[in-house]
Amino acid sequence: MQISQNCLDLIKKWEGLFLNAYLDPVGIPTIGYGTTRYPNGQTVRLGDRISERDAERYLGSECSRIAQAISQLIKVPVNQNQFDALVSFSYNVGTGAFQGSTLLRKLNQGDYQGAANEFRRWVNGVVGGVKVPLPGLVSRRADERRLFLKSGGEEKPFEGEISEQDKVTWLEGYRDENKKTVVVAWNQGEVVEILTLEKFDKDLLASIFPQYKNARYFVIAPANKPIPAGERTSVFNLSDIHSEGTPPKLNRVLVRGSEGDDVRTLQKRLKDLGYYEGEFERVFGKKTELAVIEFKKDYFGLITDNATVESITWKKLWGDDPPPPPPAPPSTTNKNYLLLTKTNRKDRYGCYVLNLDYFKSGKLQDRLEVCCGAPRRQFFRTAARSRAMTGEPLPEGKWYIQDIIWADSKDNYYGRIFQSGIGPVTVPLDYIEPGTTERSAIEIHIDWNRNYGAPGTVGCIATYNIADYKRLVGWLRDTDPRDLYVDWKLGTCPKP
Repeated sequence: MQISQNCLDLIKKWEGLFLNAYLDPVGIPTIGYGTTRYPNGQTVRLGDRISERDAERYLGSECSRIAQAISQLIKVPVNQNQFDALVSFSYNVGTGAFQGSTLLRKLNQGDYQGAANEFRRWVNGVVGGVKVPLPGLVSRRADERRLFLKSGGEEKPFEGEISEQDKVTWLEGYRDENKKTVVVAWNQGEVVEILTLEKFDKDLLASIFPQYKNARYFVIAPANKPIPAGERTSVFNLSDIHSEGTPPKLNRVLVRGSEGDDVRTLQKRLKDLGYYEGEFERVFGKKTELAVIEFKKDYFGLITDNATVESITWKKLWGDDPPPPPPAPPSTTNKNYLLLTKTNRKDRYGCYVLNLDYFKSGKLQDRLEVCCGAPRRQFFRTAARSRAMTGEPLPEGKWYIQDIIWADSKDNYYGRIFQSGIGPVTVPLDYIEPGTTERSAIEIHIDWNRNYGAPGTVGCIATYNIADYKRLVGWLRDTDPRDLYVDWKLGTCPKP
């Protein structure tokens, strides 16, 4: 289950918002809406200061974690009000305390009234080494108990809508006229989605299956069976996205054991593209060799143990002359701005690829391919229909681009990070128009944990690698654009 707005409102009411770290009634450094540990695992320290945007993000991250944890502990049906009350309770006392509580034991025995009565017991705090009732906890538990017992007035959970991918019951494979693999996703006898794999790659095909958690089987269609009619979505490996840049004027062939500044340049570029994890050295060692092999396997489509870096590899590292952005329609403005639009392509994890365009004096200058939203949460909505904490892409409309914020020093992409999903740098966004939206804490950052099993974002815009983010930073420093237009073709995005 997922929480609803009732849960957030209850937590915010009793935690309050504090942008400067303080000591809570039992002496624990706390910030935001009761945050004592940041999402990256670091504990809050006195002297810390955050923004309201940070507080919202930390609250959402912790609520999502708690909701997932207690969903596994509860063995009986609960309604939305009951679940919201339990998440608020666990947010305050911790999921470990909830797991060992009499409240949970009675709940799992089906004694709902007995479980409700247990809220009243959790009102003590340790002050000066002595357990004493705290008036704030007495009132909070009364609110949580009241919500737990409330009939009706339930809010819809934030992630209540079922994605199209979750409706799929089986998958069918075809070969098209270009000998490309086509996967048709079916809900019983109705076509839900048609995917075309841009390359024949067993790993790419295997990555399709987890996107349809309710699909029971995959079958190969008979050779003479026509592919069902309908729009097709292209699926590609990340290596099909070329990161542009200015390649260094290097042509020396490098092999394991090579030394020099060009080895360091190689390591830095591989790290920017997400292949190299070591320190920047002037020696071509084992880590560099493995990174080169992985890069060549992705970009040349070869299974190889050849780690030689020759001229063709140097060129490929910088995009191998990728095609320029398509011509833009005649502009009626001289503004500098960014434009985000949706394509009909998906990455191997099921997230739509988006185009982030940079317009300078009304003319298209450059384009990045980026992601936004989580797999199976790809609902593109207007501001009025977009709900908080859904993991969906940011809503359509006009946004304000704030200043670049670094977790460490300026231009340091390899120092401290904000948290595992955001990485070392971010650009906050504020919604402007039309109307208002529930969505907040939206930013532009790097999809920092994509390679660690968590591709996509919870609504923010993310580049696929550091190299692309450097290009974004270049845009922002070039003309200081402050307007971002998000156009999902829903008819509500203002014109630049």
